[in-house]
Amino acid sequence: SLVVLMTYFSLFGFWAKISNYLASINSKLVLPQVMLFQGFNAIGNSIEALTVFLAVVAVFLVTLLAFKGLKGIAIYVLLFAILGLLLIVDFWPAWLIISLTLLLFLVFSFKKRIFREDVNRLSLPIFLLLISLIFFFFNPLQNLLPQDSVIGNLPIEILPSQKVSWSIGWEGLKENPFLGAGLGNFSYLFSKFKPQTFLETPFWQMRFDRPINHMAEILGTTGVIGILSYLLLIGMFLLVSWIAINSKSQALVPNFQFPVLLAFLALLAGQFFYYQNTVLAFSFWLFLGLGTISWGGAVKGKSFGFRDFPELGLVFTIIFWVVLFGFLFSYFIMGKFYLADVYYRQYLINPTKWELSLEGNSPLEKATRIADSRTVYHIVLARGYLQKLSEEAVKPQPDNQVLANMVALAVREGKRAVELSPNMVSAQETLGFVYRDIRGIAEGATDWGIKVFEKAIGLEPKNPILLTELAKLYIVNNNLEKAKELFNRALEMRSDYAEAAISLSILEESEGKTEEAIKRLENLINENPYSVEAHFQLGRLYYNQNEHDKAIQQFQIAIQLFPNHSNSLYSLGLVYERKGDKEKALEFFRKVLELNPESGEVKDKIRELLKEESEE
Repeated sequence: SLVVLMTYFSLFGFWAKISNYLASINSKLVLPQVMLFQGFNAIGNSIEALTVFLAVVAVFLVTLLAFKGLKGIAIYVLLFAILGLLLIVDFWPAWLIISLTLLLFLVFSFKKRIFREDVNRLSLPIFLLLISLIFFFFNPLQNLLPQDSVIGNLPIEILPSQKVSWSIGWEGLKENPFLGAGLGNFSYLFSKFKPQTFLETPFWQMRFDRPINHMAEILGTTGVIGILSYLLLIGMFLLVSWIAINSKSQALVPNFQFPVLLAFLALLAGQFFYYQNTVLAFSFWLFLGLGTISWGGAVKGKSFGFRDFPELGLVFTIIFWVVLFGFLFSYFIMGKFYLADVYYRQYLINPTKWELSLEGNSPLEKATRIADSRTVYHIVLARGYLQKLSEEAVKPQPDNQVLANMVALAVREGKRAVELSPNMVSAQETLGFVYRDIRGIAEGATDWGIKVFEKAIGLEPKNPILLTELAKLYIVNNNLEKAKELFNRALEMRSDYAEAAISLSILEESEGKTEEAIKRLENLINENPYSVEAHFQLGRLYYNQNEHDKAIQQFQIAIQLFPNHSNSLYSLGLVYERKGDKEKALEFFRKVLELNPESGEVKDKIRELLKEESEE
């Protein structure tokens, strides 16, 4: 009931109002930020996980009411409050879970005639079954609420589709049939085996660490041994439960045994449609344990003594102390990880507040020292050092010592991330970015970058971004044919990927194939009209072909998309200068100077035009 109440508070914004009221009393009396999100609940980090859990609870309560005939109003209020949440969220797997389990319950009840003396007890299960079937096939309440209402636009969890999840799980099984990729390694499978259909979705750049359902994850990460062991355990439990139920007379079917079994079946059904978080996994094993207990009475107790075998007492004493110290050591390690996460969160809240340096006093650097085995810390730290390097490099007078330090630190953290997790794509990718960005400073960085990006592509073959970055490094090494091949592979995966299309058009232009380059960019703009760089590059090609009106049109579109795009503003100045409209050209050059006050080139251009105007 507390879970349901907390969720209603979240959906209708009561937590935010409570937090504001507390803040008006004392600025320090504010609720945690996570409680202010509309989808906040006590079950998981998504509203969908909550509905799966509530579907199980609803099945348990309905069957419990049918058997026990409870008359207290509180349990009915709770049940209809749960139904209200299910109606608001309208998550189809939750309706399917309720439909399947209650249908099974009703079939069994009618077959065994369990409620022949009071059939009205089945009214509530039948009512809930009808509701779940109606909302599973279509939502009669859809579009009744405006999109800008409090509950009209709930946050939606983004996960791979059922088809993609099963496809990746099957590919993982084929790669390692017996043991799979290993528990917790679905992210590895997703990167390696994501299908082309996924790349055609708006979420193609995301890397998921879990599928949409638990069974697909078990299939890919534990292999034949894992999935068969899991299904064998479930099958044995269901078989023994069935025997236990059928071995008793109809009147003696326990009031508690069947609701527990139905709740377990609901959780099992949910695993085919949704993944497992901590609460759902705990509930699964809890109901399995309760179901096992419900099979029969307590086993007779047995006592053991060490009077005849004092040596065994010593052995158990040693085992006790070893286990105790093991627990204490585990708590110490977990405390370190918790402290590291606190520092990491402190950094993520406001990264610009903290200065990364050789001294290592920022929260992120402290977190990395405390929990050196956490790969993600090294990845984020390497990217932070890379950002610091970029900021220093663009200064009018960069500090060479700072540049050297940032290069060394970025490489160190990138290598450490790869050392800890060589099969993590983001680790290889980060090290590749480091080598890419330091190639003008560190000798041999280009070749190292090529090697690292090739490893990353081996782990994630269908990634247009990695293919494009590798192609750029091949251009630096003057291997243009290889670069073209990689650009084309990237565009086969995502024809609207601007970076690959633009880079390939520039390469074609350098080879004298200007018409092909123009055609490529025109096609890109049709597919990706919001790419500022695509409009700028197409305008530049038009300008070089003396098609000034077309060039102006493209530069103006780029400025509409990004008003402070200096290259487009400067290019507009050049076009108007060539057309003889010096006033218009000066207007755009001055805008560029406002954005780049240290640019000597723009200052010289303005002086040149002013001089020409004065001479006229």
